[in-house]
Amino acid sequence: MEIPPSGCVEHGMPQWSNHRRRAWWSALSLAMFLSTGCGDPPPASVPEDAPEVDLGVELEGAFISIPREMSAEQRATISQRLDGVVDNAGASFYLAIRRGELKQKWFLTAFTKQWHPGGVGEFAGEVLGSQVVSFEEQNGKLFVFDVDRRKVMSDVFDPQVLVDAYPIVTDHRAFNRLPGASQYVLIDPSEGLNRYGVVGDRLGVNTIHFQVELSFAQRFRRLADGVAFEQVFTGYSDLPYEWASYYNEDNAFRAAGTLSISLRRYAEGPGYTPTPLPPREHYFRSARSIVPNTTVEEIRQVAVKWNVYPGMTPIRWHIMDTVLAAQQDPRLQGYDVVGAMKRGIEGWNAVFGFKVFEAVVGGGMRDFADDDRNVVIVDTDELMPLAFANWRSNPDTGEIRGASVYYSLSWMLNGLFYYDEDTALVPPVPDTRPEDSLRLTWGGLSGGDSCGMRAPDPREARARVQAEAHGRLAGLTKKQKVERYITGIILHEVGHTLGLRHNFSGSRVNDGSPTSLASSSVMDYLDPVDMALMGAPGSYDTSAVRYLYGLSSTLPTEPFCSDDDRRTDPYCMTYDRFADSLAQWHGPVFQRHEDYLLNSPLSWERLQGYFNRSSSPYLGFVRVADPPTQVLAYDLLMAKLRPPLVIPPGARPDYPARADELTRRIFQRLYLDPATDRGYFTSNPALTPALLTPMLADIEAIILNTDGVRGYAARRTLVDVLKAQQSLPAYLLLRELRDTLTIGLPSLPEADRVQTEDLVNRISAAVSPYYR
Repeated sequence: MEIPPSGCVEHGMPQWSNHRRRAWWSALSLAMFLSTGCGDPPPASVPEDAPEVDLGVELEGAFISIPREMSAEQRATISQRLDGVVDNAGASFYLAIRRGELKQKWFLTAFTKQWHPGGVGEFAGEVLGSQVVSFEEQNGKLFVFDVDRRKVMSDVFDPQVLVDAYPIVTDHRAFNRLPGASQYVLIDPSEGLNRYGVVGDRLGVNTIHFQVELSFAQRFRRLADGVAFEQVFTGYSDLPYEWASYYNEDNAFRAAGTLSISLRRYAEGPGYTPTPLPPREHYFRSARSIVPNTTVEEIRQVAVKWNVYPGMTPIRWHIMDTVLAAQQDPRLQGYDVVGAMKRGIEGWNAVFGFKVFEAVVGGGMRDFADDDRNVVIVDTDELMPLAFANWRSNPDTGEIRGASVYYSLSWMLNGLFYYDEDTALVPPVPDTRPEDSLRLTWGGLSGGDSCGMRAPDPREARARVQAEAHGRLAGLTKKQKVERYITGIILHEVGHTLGLRHNFSGSRVNDGSPTSLASSSVMDYLDPVDMALMGAPGSYDTSAVRYLYGLSSTLPTEPFCSDDDRRTDPYCMTYDRFADSLAQWHGPVFQRHEDYLLNSPLSWERLQGYFNRSSSPYLGFVRVADPPTQVLAYDLLMAKLRPPLVIPPGARPDYPARADELTRRIFQRLYLDPATDRGYFTSNPALTPALLTPMLADIEAIILNTDGVRGYAARRTLVDVLKAQQSLPAYLLLRELRDTLTIGLPSLPEADRVQTEDLVNRISAAVSPYYR
């Protein structure tokens, strides 16, 4: 799961638009980061007769914070607008920059530490991006330039991309009297030409305008190679956030947040060698870069990765100390939560053959967003069903500079739920919430394209776990299952920070035998049964990582597909199993969905979302042009529905009517519904002879109502389906049906005769003319 330009989202939440959460952050303005203004005029110059002020600072280092006094009115405004919404330390500052450092290159990185409304379901916990900048003093202003190498077109044309400009403060008497003050330039960031852009630019990519009302900087701190501080802001969007009231925000246009900003000296890892992208993109891409002295269309991207090599100092991951609260949760007593998470991080060392990662517990609310550490953010919100990864990379080289993983308590508790052997088997439960409601998703990004999908309903997943508890999982205790589940999620997320994309074909190594591997990859989305069987990276993961990091010259040979492939290959699906997945998994699973739809006491209106999510992926198998796949998928689809309808013993009285309605909706979804309702696969099924033979036989029997349970709504829909097929066999069948129904009209009761006459008229309209 990746968050651009250096992260990966696994699990999503309500959004202002379906794609906004993963929009690429464009031009980064230093002004927005350094802005300390509150919408009021800057303070007046200090009078010459004012008493001496001790700033309590020494001018040492490249960047120095100079305390900035705020008026009582400014403090009251900040308190009124921000208290209880975002963290406010209440102290702001000017920024002094040593003149000798101005033209050096610096990494400028922003991380959304807090966001309201929506929190981690919107932008909180995300890396917004990294930029390479430098400064230049001229004409009483300090100019900021974007100086990465990605825009250099040739030896002649190397553009200077100006980001912002700040007025230089010259009349700050207390600062000017400090020893060495002449070696520094003092800026008033609140007077930058671009008052604030990091959020505005991010939303502007998707035509959403965001205007900051006020912002200020706080918590300045030094790093070994630079500085960091936080930026608190509040402002308004021109589009409302429909879930604002859910988060106790009365104004749906208002948003507030805290950014963690860092300026760190530019550096490239010793001996770092980029890895070109292979033909099959197993890896996440770096930022786009123009190849100098070629046409503009010649764009270079490489695979993102760390600077890893034998003998290196291990990269340290800090598991946020909130994990200790989770460990003490009474429900998790007896489970080694900390150990399971550490195994998820350090489990990758075996793939390299030397120690790359080490995991420690430490760090809390103040430093989880710091740019100089790698953090697993353990959120104690047990209702937030999210997990995702971020990383911060050098836009010039693709070298990963740092990473973070978000992991909520809900994943640990889900493990307890999934593997609860004492709870009765339950059927799948439909999700009746709107599409943009709170939901559990795993997604991945590459080159700015995103993908998100729902995880199985936990109650349905638990039912499958229980059904197999005495089989593949029989040798594991519940403690082992839960801990492996926790480890598996961390393995997956840390795998993303290594540069690996999803591999949804990993499960194709499962041949169905009791001893078969569950998957070749922890980068797969796995059923909880299979997740508990994956305690370490798989064979695909090993070969993919070793190629990416130059430890092998051989690309992975195991089956592979990723997020982009899900739009073209129905076999590239999440939470599935088996090499022959259509016959052994997808078909039987969809038939279980049909059983629920046929027997549920809920109305079709309430089941619409459930039908959409269960049917659209499966119907992709019918839509593809491979005849054997089409026929098998169609036969499995219609086995419980085709005439003559078989009514199981003990079925509810309205079972035939529900079967008739489900049949109608399936054919309507295949041919008549708009493309926006069809999921990834939007074309009508390819009309191969192998598919047409059984399908036309079913359609004929339904329109003629040979089993006596077909309603006129379904029969009319099937006439429209034959019209939509635009094939000679369908045309001939329509003509035959018209004649057959017409002959039978006199023998029908009056009500049926009227309805059948209308059906005959519908057929006549469809065939005259038939071809569009």
